[in-house]
Amino acid sequence: MTEKTIQDYQKELRALAESLPFPQIELPEFSEESFDPPRVRQERNYVQPDSSTQAVGRFLIERGTVELLGSELTLQLFTEIHCCCSRIRRLCRRRFKTSADAYEALVSARRLVSRIEAAEEELFIANRRMVVNCIKPYFWIGPVWLADFLQEGSKALANAVRKFDYTRGTPFYSYSQKAVQNRLRNFFRDHARAGSFGLRPSREMQNVKSIIDTWKRDFGEEPSDESIAKIADLPVERAAKLRVYVNQWGRMPAPPVSLDAMYVEDGNSLHESIEDPSARPASEGAEVAEIWRAMEQLPERARHIMKLRFVEGRTLEETGALLKLTRARIKQIQDSSLKKLRQILREPEQ
Repeated sequence: MTEKTIQDYQKELRALAESLPFPQIELPEFSEESFDPPRVRQERNYVQPDSSTQAVGRFLIERGTVELLGSELTLQLFTEIHCCCSRIRRLCRRRFKTSADAYEALVSARRLVSRIEAAEEELFIANRRMVVNCIKPYFWIGPVWLADFLQEGSKALANAVRKFDYTRGTPFYSYSQKAVQNRLRNFFRDHARAGSFGLRPSREMQNVKSIIDTWKRDFGEEPSDESIAKIADLPVERAAKLRVYVNQWGRMPAPPVSLDAMYVEDGNSLHESIEDPSARPASEGAEVAEIWRAMEQLPERARHIMKLRFVEGRTLEETGALLKLTRARIKQIQDSSLKKLRQILREPEQ
């Protein structure tokens, strides 16, 4: 009975260790029993949302608000996470003599998991403003999709916390910002191609785009925000924000076009316009490929004669002169090879 109970505890310990989503990082201080990583827990301020609070506001105040983390505090949080992970993995490798020892190790592992979750949440809450900053270029799509963009950005931030290797010296803010931007860009691209967004740029965006295009055509460079604001009669801050929206709109993938779409000018379809008349039909290409595969089964001399006759177009006399054989012998090898090719092509593939 005792043996079985110990095995059950060890099984739970292994399950905890295997479920850890963090990379395995080992530092010398992690193996020291006296080492206890500092716990960074900021005091949270809670704000009660009301009916007028938008999706972005709810996202920022959910589970409280904290101050931005400096690089030193961020490193301390990651040190705490990976030190706890290292100790959990060591606990699952230990051998226990009694069920009480195994139970005590399991309780310690669960406490370590609680510390990991608390540190992970601290990193997530402190970096939520970065997610909102990455979503700003997509505000022009409309408030209906903001919640979906926030959800995708949250997933990217949580995944960045779990995949980040703080021992490489890369700032976590730069790493997580790139991860969030890439995920949002892919989310936008996929839904734009699927036609999910009702993408209708505002009149201000169209006006700014026209100004940018005209300026680039006349002067060969991008206009400044001040120039756009002066021409469009807008505040400089509004012009800068619209420029970001216009750039995002310009990167939007074009909707798919059917090959059967008709052109108004000449009445031809897109398929007829891009068709390559010199291209071999697919069925003919498959037949040629099948014949070449069958040719590989012929003897080397027969294969060489078939290429001279039917690929290079040489006559029987020319082929015989090259191989120093009579015309009759070339004809005999050719007929024999053709007969064998027909047999190979008639046989079903294994």
